[in-house]
Amino acid sequence: MLWKIIITVVGVPMKTSDINKDILQIFSNYNQAHHSFADKWQQLILFSPRWWLGFILSTFPWILWWKFHNRKYTGDLLRAGFFMAIITLSLDSIGLQFGLWIYPFNMFPFITGYLPWDLTLLPVSMMLMIEVKPQWSPLLKGFIYAVLASFVGEPIAIYLDLYKPILWNSLYSFPIYILLFLLSNKIAKSKKFNSRFS
Repeated sequence: MLWKIIITVVGVPMKTSDINKDILQIFSNYNQAHHSFADKWQQLILFSPRWWLGFILSTFPWILWWKFHNRKYTGDLLRAGFFMAIITLSLDSIGLQFGLWIYPFNMFPFITGYLPWDLTLLPVSMMLMIEVKPQWSPLLKGFIYAVLASFVGEPIAIYLDLYKPILWNSLYSFPIYILLFLLSNKIAKSKKFNSRFS
């Protein structure tokens, strides 16, 4: 009864079968577009020089971090890194869905976001920033991190045609990167997780 009132107030009542039919048609169109995109991705992007660059950017920073980080802080840094990866991948997915930017050379056609950026470059650089110069203020480090990500990393990605902002500007990213760094830093150093950071 309540749902009939809501539908009547919001607009013309539709039968459930009509709604299902419309949703199925939209999903069918989406599915066709996705298959078309996956075919083009396989023909044009897979194993291209930019795809290999993405592969290197996805693996090499992790290898370097693993080799050079202080093993005493591994758990704390990985916890913060995974947090950063989950949040950036989620935000990236939302931005892509709203058409704020695109990634012309994505690593995989079925995963939204640019994996080297979301799962490697942002988390690994954040973990390095947390570990280096521990006496520095987290706010100062967050500011430096945001400057590097927004005004160095993003322009390089644009220049290499890995990232194309449509309705977005690096200035919008700046406060988001500061906030993400501060949250990640807090998670890395949280006493709730028995952090080994002093």
